[in-house]
Amino acid sequence: MRVREADLSAFVERSLTHVGIDEQQAKTVADILVAADRRGIESHGVARLRWFYVDRIRNGRIKAQPRYEIVRESATALLIDADNGLGHPAAHLAMTRAIDKARASGIAFSAVRNSNHYGIAGYYAMMALEYDMIGICSTDSIHLAVPTFGSTKMQGTNPFAFAVPAGEEPPFVLDFSTTTVTYGKLEVYERKALALKPGWAVDEHGNPTTDPAARHWGSLLPLGGFGTEGGGHKGYGLGALAEILTGVLAAGWFGAALTLTEGPDAPSGITSHFFGAISIEALRDVREFKLEMDRELRTFKASTPAPGESRVYVAGEIEHENEIAFRRDGIPLIGPVIDDLDALAADLGIDPITRISP
Repeated sequence: MRVREADLSAFVERSLTHVGIDEQQAKTVADILVAADRRGIESHGVARLRWFYVDRIRNGRIKAQPRYEIVRESATALLIDADNGLGHPAAHLAMTRAIDKARASGIAFSAVRNSNHYGIAGYYAMMALEYDMIGICSTDSIHLAVPTFGSTKMQGTNPFAFAVPAGEEPPFVLDFSTTTVTYGKLEVYERKALALKPGWAVDEHGNPTTDPAARHWGSLLPLGGFGTEGGGHKGYGLGALAEILTGVLAAGWFGAALTLTEGPDAPSGITSHFFGAISIEALRDVREFKLEMDRELRTFKASTPAPGESRVYVAGEIEHENEIAFRRDGIPLIGPVIDDLDALAADLGIDPITRISP
């Protein structure tokens, strides 16, 4: 089923305002969730609306009307306590403030604690692009993955995102989890009844598994997979770094405190985020930088593809092309997601999503 971007955003806003979220915050959340689906990152889009957000607001685990606190602030840094509100508005505010400070000082960082899941990390990094800045973002999460040579869940998917402007080329947007795949990827595969790819997960005993239901009783693996031969220790290190820059630096939750059960009743307010903005102009001429970024990206794309492959991509290019196509043709949503959103509409007593006529 395909839906127009505006119709999907309007549905998310209706759902959230109905459960007490103010209009501006609901719009921010809608922008971020729909951006994920528009870029083809369906694991972090509207499929999570009900059980990640609406259900937790309705049962009181996420505050509908949080009161943010500025804990620390300087000319180049900011720490916000999100008061257990939705992660998206708090993260949007923190990145906005980092950009504002970088416009004055050349570089700035911000962090958020006592927050919740905030969607795709790349959205916040990309906020810096229109100001000719490099955007940086990371977040921690409840523990879903085993460390290298470990059998107990000790780190989250803990993504990093970097967005770098270019000239005629699309921006370079590197948005990646520090696990082989995100937890949301397992959700998608379970919804579609597809077997997992080897190396994505292990069962409750630490043995490799391809069962998509492993998300309920197994664990993810660090980026690079099991052990050190494929570089799993590097993914483990990156995941630990993300938790240090977020939970530890922001004086939020970290370590064993994040080893919690996933699901709509999981504890909230445990997530911390980290943001950065670097003004290109502070280091060199912006126009020259963009020209050379185009040269850099085109060098990769002009290289010889591997046998059986048609082209070489750079980070963010596939998602950029998805955005063009989905804005033109509508955003695709699979049947189980449409069914869940229809059920949510009926439950809340609001209008369902408007579909594109076949």
